[in-house]
Amino acid sequence: MTGMLDGIRILDVTRFVAGPAATVLMADLGADVIRIETPGGAEDRSTLPFKDGFHGGVGFTQLGRNKRGLSLDLSKEEGRAVFDRLLPTADVVVANLPRKTAAALGLDYERMAAIKPDIIFVHMTTFGNDGPYADRLGFDAIAQVMSGLTHISGDPGKPMKHNSAWVDMSTGFLAAFGAMAALHHRNRTGEGQKVETNLLQTAMTVGNYFLFDQYCNQTDRVGTGNRAQSGGPADLIQTKDGWVYMVALGDPMFRRFMRMIGREDLLDDPRFANDELRAENGAVLSAIVTQWARQYDNAEILPILEANRIPAGPLLTPQEALDDPHVRDQFLVEVPVEGLPKPLPYVKPPVTFSKTPGEIRKGPPRPGEDGDAVLAEAGFAPEEIAGLRAAGII
Repeated sequence: MTGMLDGIRILDVTRFVAGPAATVLMADLGADVIRIETPGGAEDRSTLPFKDGFHGGVGFTQLGRNKRGLSLDLSKEEGRAVFDRLLPTADVVVANLPRKTAAALGLDYERMAAIKPDIIFVHMTTFGNDGPYADRLGFDAIAQVMSGLTHISGDPGKPMKHNSAWVDMSTGFLAAFGAMAALHHRNRTGEGQKVETNLLQTAMTVGNYFLFDQYCNQTDRVGTGNRAQSGGPADLIQTKDGWVYMVALGDPMFRRFMRMIGREDLLDDPRFANDELRAENGAVLSAIVTQWARQYDNAEILPILEANRIPAGPLLTPQEALDDPHVRDQFLVEVPVEGLPKPLPYVKPPVTFSKTPGEIRKGPPRPGEDGDAVLAEAGFAPEEIAGLRAAGII
């Protein structure tokens, strides 16, 4: 089946998480994504390695799928000359590098647009390309802690960032969205353009409503553990044999919840008169709900919650998530990856299309795996390719 983005070529000069997260979504939809990295492999290949010595770590294996690999030393003039010959074959260039580093490697929009006027350049940074922080280095965790969201997570006096790279991934998703919008614009007008995303702005966009709350209400919120700050009961509640997150937001759901646990007397309690008060008194509600929940194990309590239309889900370990029948049937696909002893349980592309579905066709490329083919497609002769390899450029 032809992919939705078949015929779109992307030069992927990204590393670690945010950039690869953007380009992998487009690769899943059929774009020819060419990962460009230094000869021998980029530093992000080794993060969280497989125990059997596979050529990439788990994060790279997730985000390098469906891509072709080209080794190219952009720090050398000869490498940048190779890139410039590849550029006319591309529709999009994606880089997640600080602006000075990107410019030193030849990855600035004005220079590339002089070579290919309709090129789309997606540039991802930590803090944006302007302002006093523009040249600072940063990762996902830096954006998390500077956004205000880590301060209101965890417990009072013990702020807690999230272990998943949610800022990186979200920034990548926004960058893919931006690339698609820019391609649509180019198809209508013939114009290329520069598209920018950055980690801190992404994190603050996710939590913008908390910024409104602080600006207007001066609430000075702090962490409330696993309890929601917008209603209750809403917490990770301990049962006889595990934990279940259960949520009641709004008056109708609160009334159903109290009737379910046999505490109709709390419906007229002034401490729980509305969502705001229920959040303020969330610790009391959590204690009451825990007393009720400890008489059931997870298998017993989840049907009760569902029958009363209370949103709930069990706390799962990563292994339990892999084994969950719904997850296994609906969200996972086993993909053979050359170099690994068994297929990997990839999560399917996260956006579903009824007529043009995405597909995970293969695992990540080895360093430079497709270099000869990519360069030949751009018009390089075999002797040129051999010379570049001998000189260490590819």
